[in-house]
Amino acid sequence: MPHHMPTVSGSPRGRRTHAAAGALVLALMAGAPAIAQPYDLSEVRAIAQSAITGTPMVEPVPGFELLIMHDGGVILHESFGAWTNGRVANADSSTKTLAGGLIVSLAYPLSTQPSINFSLDTRLSEYIPEFDGPQADITIRQAFSHTAGLRAQNTAVNSSSLTLQQAAVSIANNAFSVVGPPGGAFLYGGVSMHAAGAVAELAAGAPWNTLFAQRITGPLGMTSTRFALTTPSNPRIAGGCESNAADFARFMEMLRRGGIHATPQGNVRVLSLSAVLQLLTRQSPVGVPVTSTPYGDDADYGVGIWLDERAPSGALIGAIAGGARGFCSWIDLDDDVTGVISTDTTSFSNIAPILASLRRAVERAVRPPCLADFDQDGGVTGADIEAFFAAFEAGDPSGDADGDGGITGADVEAFFFAFQAGC
Repeated sequence: MPHHMPTVSGSPRGRRTHAAAGALVLALMAGAPAIAQPYDLSEVRAIAQSAITGTPMVEPVPGFELLIMHDGGVILHESFGAWTNGRVANADSSTKTLAGGLIVSLAYPLSTQPSINFSLDTRLSEYIPEFDGPQADITIRQAFSHTAGLRAQNTAVNSSSLTLQQAAVSIANNAFSVVGPPGGAFLYGGVSMHAAGAVAELAAGAPWNTLFAQRITGPLGMTSTRFALTTPSNPRIAGGCESNAADFARFMEMLRRGGIHATPQGNVRVLSLSAVLQLLTRQSPVGVPVTSTPYGDDADYGVGIWLDERAPSGALIGAIAGGARGFCSWIDLDDDVTGVISTDTTSFSNIAPILASLRRAVERAVRPPCLADFDQDGGVTGADIEAFFAAFEAGDPSGDADGDGGITGADVEAFFFAFQAGC
């Protein structure tokens, strides 16, 4: 474990008002998963069902699978509309997050894995000399955070006649691929990741799919996840996976737990903590101009994953993987939640409102009652202080703010901690 947390930059975008400094490290130090407890998930189900009827989306979602985990336990796993649990879907750009996991596993390997000449600051040109001129300084970090200066599209990515390494050379030789200097702008796309995948093959001395099976799907038991596009020799690094809710939840829950995967036989470390911390650290420069993005006007991006929710302190509290046809997954670090919507029957822009509503509803379902809202009026104000002290001085059991069954001075400390945090 590193002695300090890497800087996680970016402007606060979180919806929470409570302090969350260190939320990322604390979440990644979580212990063994707890047994799922009963929750009121009626609001979650109602929102999911409304998606089938087209509320509040532009058009109805034909069908999807929803899986929600809290503190390591599955609390909901159901299908809605024309879908069945376990059905495999095209993950599209959610693949970027899986690929990012493989990239950081090579850059920050486990102690049991061989160390190779590969890091996030490795330049593509070190292994593919055709990346010369204005492309010579492109790094893996830039390639996996959409700041490499390459165009978003290139036919080599979809070629069935090229290998991954040949596709990367074709990208390098295409003068029209370059749109700006490395690090100069955020331009969402998969071409730079495709080239980085070829570098990973060369550095590790093995095909991408072999590395993916050895380091990601194999240890996690993701038997329904594979690179289905474009070909086995030219896997589409940034968009070629198919998966289902259970498989993808295993991967995202592993990230939430700092690289640990829980099995009936015990915990298995899949990624080093350093690897996960880097994946969840902003890699795109703060203030970088945004040329194109499918996610608002934001460029808060880690290694293949959107860092989409922050506390007022700037601490990361939420991240998301999203695909063009609706396949998406999120982790909520301060509420210990992992969620997956598995579908390829709609569009991300159509499903985005339901995704936001589901995330908020899940939070409400799993969070304990707010101690600071002592008068239970839905807000945290000075009136709560008055209500607490009235109960405390009267010895009213409701004044037991620390839940130890007694009314002591510790309750005052517990109440004011919750009050200052704002729940």
